[in-house]
Amino acid sequence: MTYEYRCDSCGTEFEIKATIAEKTRGLRLECPNCGSVKATQIYTSMAVFPRSGSGGGTPPNCGPGSGAGCC
Repeated sequence: MTYEYRCDSCGTEFEIKATIAEKTRGLRLECPNCGSVKATQIYTSMAVFPRSGSGGGTPPNCGPGSGAGCC
């Protein structure tokens, strides 16, 4: 996964790629701009993708000729 951080000292935003296990154990954060080891994680919204199989695609009764105005 990719985690985004903002340096508490200079405000530079940077990314760190790590597994969930690595993050749980604690990451060594170092700002690539100033070298500070104090940073705050930036939380961003995640994209939502439909699951394959049932649940994705066009809703039921929403195709051509259905008369429904939902599409």
